[in-house]
Amino acid sequence: MRLSMTAKRELWGAVFIFPAMVLMIAFNVYPMLNAFYLSLTQYDLLQPPEFNGLTNYLSLLTDERFLLVFGNTFGYAFGRGIPLVILSLAIAVVLGRPFRFYQVYRTLYFTPVVLSGVVVSIVWALLYTPTGLINQIIAPFNGGQQIYWLTQAETAPFAIMIMAIWQSVGFYMIVFIAGLQGIPSDFYEAAAIDGATPWQRFRHITVPLLRPTTVFVTVICLINGFQAFTYQFVMTNGGPSDATNVLSLLIYQTGLQYLKMGLAAAMSIVLFAAILILTLIQLRVGRSEDVSYV
Repeated sequence: MRLSMTAKRELWGAVFIFPAMVLMIAFNVYPMLNAFYLSLTQYDLLQPPEFNGLTNYLSLLTDERFLLVFGNTFGYAFGRGIPLVILSLAIAVVLGRPFRFYQVYRTLYFTPVVLSGVVVSIVWALLYTPTGLINQIIAPFNGGQQIYWLTQAETAPFAIMIMAIWQSVGFYMIVFIAGLQGIPSDFYEAAAIDGATPWQRFRHITVPLLRPTTVFVTVICLINGFQAFTYQFVMTNGGPSDATNVLSLLIYQTGLQYLKMGLAAAMSIVLFAAILILTLIQLRVGRSEDVSYV
């Protein structure tokens, strides 16, 4: 039986995507299903998994450390994410239009993004030491008192957030610049002719037309915040007193240090569910119709 041209095209399409589907099932779908199964078991890597139902999930509801770390994760994700979105948008607005050496400034802001998170963490840990550069800079403003940035529960979370914003702002700046360049200049010219101020043009033209980009940046930024691990692991190992501990690091500690793989798997499922729910809420709230410039 001879196939039609459409059937042949669909068949060849299926052939080409088959390897990718196999890899996705092997490295994405199967690990997720296996993690869910392990979350329903008691497993210590030494003995075969023993099914225990929802025991792991129920124990998390009363685990004070897990609840503390869960709150830390939300605090870090939003404490890093909200300033990051605002700051990257502000920088993109400034660097989004050509002026002398604007490409140099874009490069300087983007350079930290390509650096290794481990390297950045080590360098900033040195800057945060009591005799480090940051304390030297602020010494004239606080009477020369030394601040123990990474060993005090009050300052350590904010110290990591500041460093994370510094490294990531260039990436989101580039995304916002791409969104700004997609807005036709005719709108700004017409608004300027009508006497609109720069703030009015930003508020009534830039912000509404940049909404899809803003939603995308916010979603990606918060997801990255919930998946944080490197900074907390390298700089403080979750301390002091779990003040900087986050779910990804707690999952690592629970599974590979305490050998409670079932409980760690349950934590990973909770983290996945939290990210999924938060993302759906953001997409729902920020949903907008396609913008037409015609």
